[in-house]
Order: sequence, then structure tokens, then C-alpha cells
Amino acid sequence: MTKLSNEKAELESRISILQKSRPVISSSNLVNSFASSLAEMDKGLKKVQSGPKYLVSSMNVTLKTNIALEGEELRFQMPKADDIISPENLSTIEFSLKAVPEKSDITSYKEVPDLVGLSKEEAENKLLEAGFKAGEVLEKESNILQGIVIGQLPSGSSLAEPGAVVDLIISKILSVKVPNFSGLGLEAAKTLIEKSRLRLEGIKEKPSDKTPGTVLAQSLTPGSEVEVNSAIVLTVSVTILTVPNLLGLELESAKQVIEKSGLQLGNVKEQLSREKLGIVLTQSLKPGLEVEENSKIDLVVSAGRTGVVIEKPLNNSPEITFKVSGETSASVHAASQVKTSAEPQVRTHAELLTKPVPDLIGMPLEKAVSLLGAQGVKVGNISEAISKAAAGTVISQNPTAGSAVNLSVPVNIKVSKQAPETQLRTSTISRPKL
Repeated sequence: MTKLSNEKAELESRISILQKSRPVISSSNLVNSFASSLAEMDKGLKKVQSGPKYLVSSMNVTLKTNIALEGEELRFQMPKADDIISPENLSTIEFSLKAVPEKSDITSYKEVPDLVGLSKEEAENKLLEAGFKAGEVLEKESNILQGIVIGQLPSGSSLAEPGAVVDLIISKILSVKVPNFSGLGLEAAKTLIEKSRLRLEGIKEKPSDKTPGTVLAQSLTPGSEVEVNSAIVLTVSVTILTVPNLLGLELESAKQVIEKSGLQLGNVKEQLSREKLGIVLTQSLKPGLEVEENSKIDLVVSAGRTGVVIEKPLNNSPEITFKVSGETSASVHAASQVKTSAEPQVRTHAELLTKPVPDLIGMPLEKAVSLLGAQGVKVGNISEAISKAAAGTVISQNPTAGSAVNLSVPVNIKVSKQAPETQLRTSTISRPKL
């Protein structure tokens, strides 16, 4: 029993020693691990986009470890994180690692120009001339005139690689000078506005013979001083076309004229008329009106000829029959007969084609033209006159309202237009409402 007890105690002692065993690291592996960390840190600094270059020059290391000598090699027994070991039982190791930077060939380096005191634009131009690039531009509150360089990195007279980036520190910019955008294309003007620290608030269009999108005017005076982020409105040119006169043309011919004129055909309606089938009676955009390219124009065309034939009765009955006939879309009405039992009142062909002129005064032009077309009355000349009435409102007509006229007599219309403003203002295109 005594012998077995001794063996058990010895085994337990060995197990205890094995349980306390720790990872053993050679001195070369230990130092290599820290050298690798040093190299990784230096590599990370090279990824930073900045003008000057930095490197990790050294690393100081202090370790608490067990030291063991195996043969002729020094070994380090690293304690685990959860080990409870008295500091007196551990050895302290201190050492330093230093990076050996590659020697740069400075024969190709250039001297960075001194930019302090120059304006931002002058400093950027000088950097380009010296073979460098302008980097970040930081603004800082200063008593010096705005936009002046008050610092730089790398500093003036230092050496740097050709093409290196130089960061600038300038006094804060509070106001900017408005450029002249006249004659520029719209996209080029937008780029310049952003670069000039302005804000594009809107774009107006104006008829012009210049290339569409060319800047004609601007809301801020060129050369004037304004606050940063001030709003500016540009006026650009647009293609303007003149509406052709389509009245009296056949529909197919009118379509060709519309297409050649750069316009688009809108709705086409038919209307009873004495004109030949398919002849244009009215158009939504009056001839001579200036409109944008691809504007739509609606047409009212004739549905065909109408006529009246008076048939005499075959007996002595006072009953008289009227028969309406013709090539119209309302042929069902043309085939109907109207009988009267009163005294025979024979109306002539001219009397049946006479109608009272409707009252057009105060109507919008489009509505007046539509009303005349619906009643089969021709539209004559359309003129304009300055009036206090709303623009485009009928202010006079000839013949006057209530006058009995033959359907072949056109009605001339005069509409109101606004008096020109005394101050200069930018006009925009007015699209007619159909």
C-alpha cells in the first residue's frame, strides 16, 4: 500500500507539471512576429492619401514571460490569459524594433514653391507650373483677405517628388465674383456655376435664332460680388417656329405642311360646311403665331357639301315638302322630309344659308373660333389691339353680333393684347391652351 501511494503521488505531481505547461516560442519567432506587425503598420500608413509620407520608425516591447534554455536556444514560455501567476515568477523582457526605411533617390525631387500670400487660383497655377498638384483646400477664419493662402503642406522650399500633392489652407471665402455665362451651352454653364460657388435656381426659355440651349441672359450681373451660394437664373434660347396658314388646304396637304414646319398634328374634327370634303376650316393655333418646336395644332375640317332642293307639290294641297340632300356625315338628316300645313312659304337657297352672327365679345379666342366653326360661320382675319382685357380675349367683331349674314361671309375678330412693360424683363414662351 505504501508503494502504491508513493507511485500515485508521483503521477499526480507529473500531471500537475503537465497541466502547467505553456506554449513555447523561440526567440527568433517572437521577434519575427513583432517585426511583421511593424511592417503591417508601415504598410497601412502608405495607403493614406496625403501629401507627406510617414513611417513607423520603432516599436518598444515589454513582456512578462518564463525563460527557458533548451540546448543552446533561448525559449519563451508565454502564460495563458487565465493563468494566475505571481509577477515574481515571471521574467521581464524589454527590447526595441526599428524600421530601416529605404533610401530615397532625392536627385529627382523638386522644391515645393512657397504659396503663402497668394490667392487660391494663383497658388494652383504656380503648383502646376512647378510640376505639383493642388490637393485638399481647407478654409479657415482669418483677418486676411478672403481666398488667400495662409498655410500649405508640404511647406514651401521643402523637397517632394514630382507630381506630389500639396494641400492648401486659405482664408475663408465669403463672397464670389459672378462669371459671364452669356454664349455658353447650358451644361457648360451649370459646371461653371458649381465651380463658382453659386446655386442654379431656375432656367427660363426665350425664342432665339441661336443654337438651342445657349445662355442668352442671367439674373446676376457679370463681374458683381455676391455671397457664396447665391441663387442665379439663366435664360436660354429655344427653337421657335411660325404657325403656317392651313385654312383652305385639304387635310393631307395640311398634314405635310405641319410636318415640314416642325409642328405636330393634334386632334382632327369634322364639321358640316359648304366647303369641299376634307378642307381645313379652322386651326387651334392662329397663323403667324410663334410657338415651340413640336407644338400640337388641332384642325376642324369640312364634313362635305350641303344643299337644299325645293320640290313642288304634285297636287293642290297646300302641303309643301322640303328635302335636304348632300354628301354629309349627317345623311340620315338629309334623307328626312319636313312638312308644313300652313300657307306655302317658299324660302330661297340664299335665305336658308343665312344665320345670325353669335356674340363673341369677351370670349377667349379659341372658344370664339370653336363657336363660329360649330355654327358653320367662317373665321376671317384675326388681329390684336392693346386693351385692358385679358390677353387673347375678343374685344370686337365684324359683322357685329346678331347680324344676319350669309355663311360664306367671314367674321373678322380682334383680340386683346397686353401693353408692353416699360422695364426690361425676360420673356418666356407661352404655349396656347387648346
